[in-house]
Amino acid sequence: MKRESLAILGILVLLGCSPAALARPTIEELKARAVLDDYESNVVFGYNIVMETNRYAARYAGNGLSCTSCHLKGGTQPDGFPLNVAGVYPKWRSKNGVRNGIGLRIRDCFLYSLNGVMPPEESAEVQAVAAYINYLSEGEVIGRPPKGWGVPTLPDTGADPNPPRGEVVYKRECAVCHGANGEGSGPIPPVWGLNSYSAGAGLNSVQRLAGFIWANMPMGKERSLTHQEALDVAAFLNLQHRPFDPRDGLLKKLAERIYHRLSGITGKASP
Repeated sequence: MKRESLAILGILVLLGCSPAALARPTIEELKARAVLDDYESNVVFGYNIVMETNRYAARYAGNGLSCTSCHLKGGTQPDGFPLNVAGVYPKWRSKNGVRNGIGLRIRDCFLYSLNGVMPPEESAEVQAVAAYINYLSEGEVIGRPPKGWGVPTLPDTGADPNPPRGEVVYKRECAVCHGANGEGSGPIPPVWGLNSYSAGAGLNSVQRLAGFIWANMPMGKERSLTHQEALDVAAFLNLQHRPFDPRDGLLKKLAERIYHRLSGITGKASP
């Protein structure tokens, strides 16, 4: 190997960049190719599902969110639930009390965050999203959480989260995009109501939601809120009506789906 190449490789290592990851074709490059192999076509399909879930995985999705509503920028945003996490699975998860492979983790997202139906492990959608996650994870160290994974854990502010104060913050900073009633608009996701994430989703945790809000919201003014403001608005959001946790019982979920369907037919707004 030439001295120049060795020097470049050394710089990449010092910067924490993997040569394999840098050599990875972009999604745009993959889409521009005339022919894709099975893995590459699954990567592109998985990307499409993440970006437009209700278009590409409609049979399993149940609300107005896409995967990228939480996994920001198609799962590439550090501290915004990035998806370059294949190397940390399988791992035990307290939520379901079992060792989760990446497939089960994806299926759970359809059930809880997307308020839909858990797809079969072998479904084309699960396999495609898994391929996209593996693609994003190229160059990461197996068994080591990637930098910026999940969302930040905010420090103790010395005060409890306060929903009334959070409502003030929401109206000032959030309603302009997410709507006065949390309904969202176009690509802006709803943050409460029957089109938002369910009470069983990971974001239905004040601490986790506060970390997500503080690190990523409002878009264009990230980290401009204080830790207390992020906690307050998270507490306000998670007091609002949202779909039932699927673990609460099938009868509740059936009644909810019927109501949601009838609301769509009659034009009555969902709460």
